[in-house]
This record gives sequence, structure tokens and C-alpha cells, in this order.
Amino acid sequence: MKRLILILALCLATISCGSNDDGPEYSAIAVFIGEWDLEVRTINSGLPEDFGEESIVFSEDNNFEDLIGRYTLSGDTESSGIFSISGLPYDLNFEDSTGSTLSSAFNIVDGILTLEYTNDNGDSVREIWRKVLYNEEEE
Repeated sequence: MKRLILILALCLATISCGSNDDGPEYSAIAVFIGEWDLEVRTINSGLPEDFGEESIVFSEDNNFEDLIGRYTLSGDTESSGIFSISGLPYDLNFEDSTGSTLSSAFNIVDGILTLEYTNDNGDSVREIWRKVLYNEEEE
């Protein structure tokens, strides 16, 4: 009887260790997570605009597996809210705490994030952001 209970306990332990209830080992938005500094902003393909220091911090929300997170924008423009990735081609969508939204085409390679969107005035804006303390091992 003791052997039967021991065998059952070992079987249960083996089954529970083999299950994949832990979820993914990395965030679906891991490449965004961290602080980014604005390096270049152009409007309507013109010369780079003058701007003060601006940074954006991307962080996780409560669901590690989705394509949604939080952001905080600091500098000349201050805002915070949620961001998400959607569509094909992929868009980076921002919604601030007041409900205002912005959708931007994006490209992210080697710690450089390029955003292209139309602002409230109807101008085409292109921004280049560099990840702070970027490390190639993060990719």
C-alpha cells in the first residue's frame, strides 16, 4: 500500500513538473520595454526640428503574454497611458489617460525605434528614438 501511494505521488509530481502552466519565458513586447530618447523629429520630410529633451518609457501591463503595455512620455510633451501593437502591417497605438489616441507605423532594429504618423495638424511626422543603455544581447 505504501509503495502504491509512493508510485502515485511520483506520477503526480512528474505530471505537474511537465506541464507548461508557467506561460512564455519572455514578454511579447520585450523589445520595447525600457527608456527611449528622441534623437530626430522631421515634419513633412523637412529638416530636423528643434525640440527639448524628450523620452518615453515603455513598461509591461498586468498580462505578460499580450501586445499591450504602459508608456510615460516626458519632456516638452507630458503624457502617459497604454500602448498596443495591432494590424498587418503592424501599428504602434497610443492611448493617453484622457482617451486621446495616436496610431503610428513603426520599425524597430538594434535599439532604434522609428515612428511615422500624422499629427493633429495633418502633418507627416517621422521620429527616431534610441533605446537608453541598449545592449545587443536584449534582441
